[in-house]
Amino acid sequence: MNLVIVTTVPETLATILRGQPAFLNQYCSIVCVTSPGPMLENVKEHEGVSVLEVPMNRGISPFKDLVSIFRMWQALRRLQPDVVHSYTPKAGLVTMLAAFLAGVRVRIHTFTGLVFPTSNGFKRKVLVAIDRLICAAATKVVPEGEGVAADLRANGITSKPLIVIGNGNIAGVDTRHFRPDTCLPLQHEGSGAFTFCFVGRLNRDKGLQELVSAFTSLEGESALLLVGDLDSTAPVDKVTLDHIQSHPRIQATGFLEDIRPALKACDVLVLPSYREGFPNVVLQAGAMGKPVIASDINGCNEVVENDFNGWLVPPSDESALAERMAHVMSLSPDQRVRLGNNARARIVERYEQTAYRRKLFEFYREVASEAGL
Repeated sequence: MNLVIVTTVPETLATILRGQPAFLNQYCSIVCVTSPGPMLENVKEHEGVSVLEVPMNRGISPFKDLVSIFRMWQALRRLQPDVVHSYTPKAGLVTMLAAFLAGVRVRIHTFTGLVFPTSNGFKRKVLVAIDRLICAAATKVVPEGEGVAADLRANGITSKPLIVIGNGNIAGVDTRHFRPDTCLPLQHEGSGAFTFCFVGRLNRDKGLQELVSAFTSLEGESALLLVGDLDSTAPVDKVTLDHIQSHPRIQATGFLEDIRPALKACDVLVLPSYREGFPNVVLQAGAMGKPVIASDINGCNEVVENDFNGWLVPPSDESALAERMAHVMSLSPDQRVRLGNNARARIVERYEQTAYRRKLFEFYREVASEAGL
């Protein structure tokens, strides 16, 4: 089987999908296609597979998208894969249309976090139309989790069967790598204080405005670690950014290739996003034995169970978030350890990486067989 995996940017391959192409390459021939970027060489070296460059613009850009579709069509005509699988919205649009035009028989797109549910007006209509077009061109539609599947059905995006692989997510977690005893904690200015940690792009849709406001309202000694780069495509507001840069108990680390020391240093992960598909960091924090405060949204509410391995709060609700953060600070160390142990046990049981990869390969075999390949 010849399989082409496509992501919009190489960072997805270098972080979330790291090791997955190399695993699959043991059983079939893998080629990865992604945009040029600083992480491209990292992907080539780590995965040991061919990596082709097709520029794809993350924003809405009709002319650039047409150029990307044409270049992807050229690449697929040359590669002649049996199966093509795209992740992330722009890669889905470009790849599914190009693969359809190139006559690729099995065309799979995975929907991760959907953008249209939190959009309004004309932008929402455009995003819905794009997602419907992706589904029309795909032969198999894979939602990252049951919540994403429910949104696709509820909004009439496609009538095709929706296939969630395993228990959801697109990669699983290496529970041998992400475990509490694998590293030393990250040293930060608030070391010794109760520490909250956020991991992700510093993006307004991640709920950073509510997180920073809630944190600054807390009484008692605490610290906040923010792990991730600023996202220029959906930047946080200036007031929030000023707080991040000036507050003595907030430390922004920027992007960390290894987030384990930051997770080790914290008492609880906080992810107050407005939307997610199936957030990897919730799984990674759980594997590190950390409870999670997360928004009650897709993905998060498929992993986090109140008072078992964390807590769910309504999205965009600053007061509820602050109240929950204060409550967690009041818990005894034994109570937090119990929730952390529960968190790791759940990840090991449902989301272990090797088990997920085997299910993914079986999925490829099944869809290829259905197509007579």
